[in-house]
Amino acid sequence: MDKLLYLYEIPDQVGNDYPTSQRMTKPMKKYIFTLIAAAFMCVACGTKEAAVYMLRPHEELPQEVAGDRSFTKIFLAGTIDMGNSRDWQKEIYERFSEMNGRYILFNPRQEHWDATRPGEMDYQVRWELDHLEEADMIIMYILGSSKSPISLLEMGLHAKGAKMTVICEPDFYRYDNVRITCDYYNVPLYNGLDSFLSTL
Repeated sequence: MDKLLYLYEIPDQVGNDYPTSQRMTKPMKKYIFTLIAAAFMCVACGTKEAAVYMLRPHEELPQEVAGDRSFTKIFLAGTIDMGNSRDWQKEIYERFSEMNGRYILFNPRQEHWDATRPGEMDYQVRWELDHLEEADMIIMYILGSSKSPISLLEMGLHAKGAKMTVICEPDFYRYDNVRITCDYYNVPLYNGLDSFLSTL
C-alpha cells in the first residue's frame, strides 16, 4: 500500500502545482502512459526485433507488419500548417527509432499535399479519424506559432480518453484553453517536445 501511495505522489513533470485531489490523478496518468509504453517495449523486446514504421495517407504497411499485433500504434496529432511547419513528426520518428521496441507511427502529414485533388479533403479527414481511433496512444504537439484549429478539434474528441498526451508550447495563442482542458480531463501536458521525449 505504501508503494501505491508513493506512485500517486509522483511530481508533475510540467512543473505545475495542482490541488491535492488532482495530484493523485494527473501525475499518475503520466506515469501510466510511460508504464504502458515500457510494457509494450518489454514484450516486443522479448519476442521480436525492434522496428519502427511511419505510415502516412495513401501509403500501406507491409502485409506482415499490418497484421502483427506486437506493434504499438501511435498517432502523431498536432501542428502541420499545410506542411509549412517544423517537421516534428520526423523528430519523434528518430527518437522512437533509438528505442528498443516495435512501433507504428500514424503520421497525417503528407509530403505532397494537394487540396485541389477531387475527394482529397474527405479522404484526409476520414484517414485521420480512422487512425485516431485505431491508435493505442496519441501524441499531440501544438507549436506556439500556429493556430492549429484541427488539432484543437481532435483534442476535444479524445480528451476524455486515456490514451492522449499533449505537448503545447506556452506561447500558443490558446495555451490557457489547452492547459485548463488538459487539467480538467487529467490529460498529461508538456510545454515542449524535448521535455516529453526525455520521459521516453
